[in-house]
Amino acid sequence: MSLRSTSLVCAALLLPVVTRAQSGKNDALKRTPPPAPARPACAPVATPPTPSEAQRRRARDLAQNGRQAAILGDSAAAFAQMREASQLDPTDGDLAYQLARAYETAGSSANAAKEYCRFLAIAPNAPEAGEARTRVAALSPPNLSSGPTVASALFDAGVAAFERKQLAEAEAKFGAAITAEPTWADSYYDRALVRIAQGDPRRAQTDFEEYLRLKPQAPDRAQVVSRIETLRQRPPSPVQALGLGLIVPGGGQFYTGRPIRGVLFLAGASAAIGFGIQQQSSTKTVEETGTDPFGTPYKFTTTHRVTDRPNLIPGIAIAGALVAGSALEAFVFAKHRGTDAQRVSMTLSPSAGGVLARVSLQLR
Repeated sequence: MSLRSTSLVCAALLLPVVTRAQSGKNDALKRTPPPAPARPACAPVATPPTPSEAQRRRARDLAQNGRQAAILGDSAAAFAQMREASQLDPTDGDLAYQLARAYETAGSSANAAKEYCRFLAIAPNAPEAGEARTRVAALSPPNLSSGPTVASALFDAGVAAFERKQLAEAEAKFGAAITAEPTWADSYYDRALVRIAQGDPRRAQTDFEEYLRLKPQAPDRAQVVSRIETLRQRPPSPVQALGLGLIVPGGGQFYTGRPIRGVLFLAGASAAIGFGIQQQSSTKTVEETGTDPFGTPYKFTTTHRVTDRPNLIPGIAIAGALVAGSALEAFVFAKHRGTDAQRVSMTLSPSAGGVLARVSLQLR
């Protein structure tokens, strides 16, 4: 076998086969979480004690008196009665809302915001809830956190877990970061990469789409759109990859979108066949017996030129091993696309009948 043919066969035999999905090559996590968005400062509200029925009736009476005092222009009396009514029945959302309006009218912005927040804690879905949130935003300064937030800590934990190849933990951490900060687009992007590594293209596609929705002007928008289109494509069939690999060396690699690897297998098999069908000529001297015209036998030697193929069986064995190996590798790649790396290796060793090929599959 020539040096060129030997190199091609060795390259096809020894080249590690790593079957990660091509769409996941050269992926890089977004490692820096964005700053937490400014939000109105609504401190957590403790669950109020349940008032007695007498306290509820007294609170309603005071509230009615307060509304009448407000109509009459006695704002001081109205404010005092509304505050007492709210203290008697802290579970009444209407009283909290009216007291917040009274504080705001009196110019006490901090107390007004506090009462609006208490109203939102009692009745978050009330018709006035939207207005209350707007008033809190107007009355309270934004709460900007200068230190790490819960969401940023979860985000960093997800990055660290991904680097340790703990994919399930990484997905959980990014999911928790999304729950804490649903507007962080980068958390969706990183979770999409984790899901690709887990072999879950459908949910990865959903995360990429959410990333673009939250960050429509993302600098990598074109690349992400391309990734989404790739994820939408039907994954290769393992059976078809195996069949094509058995028909044509490297056919399964071409089918699964890896033409360089396919060319290597095809070139290796072709070189093995070429090695096997090489003809070698030799000169052979043979002693023969003849008869002269008088019937007397005599012996003489003749020289013949003989042509044969001494490497035919080893060449066919090597080509067959390459065909089987390429088909198996294509099958494994198609079946485990996007999961943990696989490695297919082959070794050839002489045997009594020619060449023995051993194919091994290693899961990592």
